[in-house]
Amino acid sequence: MRVVFFGGKGGVGKTTISSAYAVKKAEEGKEVLLISTDPAHSLSDIFQEEIGERKKLKDRLTAVEIDIKKELRQYEERVLKLASDLLSPQVKHQLSELLHTLEESPGIEDVVILEALSKLLTVENYDIAVVDTAPTGHTLGLLKTVRNTSQVLKEVIKIKQKVRTLREMAGKEERDSALELLEEREKRFQKFSELIYSQAQFIPVLNPERLPILETKRLVQGLRHIGLNPQLLIINKVLPESVSDEFLLKRKEIERKYIKEIEELFPDLKKIFVPLLEEEVVGYEKLKDFAQRFLPI
Repeated sequence: MRVVFFGGKGGVGKTTISSAYAVKKAEEGKEVLLISTDPAHSLSDIFQEEIGERKKLKDRLTAVEIDIKKELRQYEERVLKLASDLLSPQVKHQLSELLHTLEESPGIEDVVILEALSKLLTVENYDIAVVDTAPTGHTLGLLKTVRNTSQVLKEVIKIKQKVRTLREMAGKEERDSALELLEEREKRFQKFSELIYSQAQFIPVLNPERLPILETKRLVQGLRHIGLNPQLLIINKVLPESVSDEFLLKRKEIERKYIKEIEELFPDLKKIFVPLLEEEVVGYEKLKDFAQRFLPI
C-alpha cells in the first residue's frame, strides 16, 4: 500500500487537496482509504456526509475520521493490561485514575493518533492511503516517533522476557499476556515504520503568504532530517493573473514576491499552483472536478 501524507499550516486547504486527490485516485480505479488525523475533523463537512469513524463514500473510496476519545480509552485499557501482572490491585487502581486524566494532557492526541494510524496502515488492504494530517507541529512529532517506538518496544520486551525467564526458573510458569501484547505491538510498529520510510510520500500544502512559507520551510527541513524527502509542493489559493480591482492588484503584487520566494527556497521541488476559486469545493462531484483540473498527480 502506498501512503500519501498532505501536511502544512492550518487553514491552507489540506483537507480540500487531500480529499480531491483521494477522489481522483478512486476514479482511476484504485482502492483508496482517506484518513483524517486532525482532531478538528473536516472530512464530513467537505463531503457533505456524516463520516464518523468510517464511511464508504463510493465503491472504491472509504473515509475514516480517527475518534480520539475512543482511541484514548483503548490506549488506557492496553496500558492497564500491560501493568496487570506487575502491579498490586491498589497501585493498578491509582494508575487507572491517573490514566483517566490523560485526556487533558499535552501530546496525548499524538500518541493515540499514532496508535490508530499504525493499526489502519498495517492491517487495512487498500492500494493507497491518503492522510489528511493535523497542523505541522503535530505531524512532525508523530513521524519522528514512528521510528523510535519499535526500538523502545524491543527493549521493553527484552526486560519482560528476562522477568518471565526468572519466573519460570522459580516454577511460576504461566501465560504472559502483557508480553504477547508487547510483541504484537512491536511487530506492528516495525511494519508501520517500514511502510512510512519506504512507501510513503509527503506533500506539503501552503498558500503564497508569509506564515505558511515559514512553516513549510520548517516542515521540509524537519522531514529531511528524519529521512523523508518531499518531492512536490502544492501552492494553494493563488490569485488569478487577470485581476483588475485595486485591492486585488496590490494583493497580487505581494503574492508574486512570495511565489518568487517559494521558488528560491525550494528550487529542487516540483510545484503545482492551484488557483483561488470563486466557490467552495464541497461534495464528491466538485472534488472530482477540482482534482481533474488542478491536481496532475
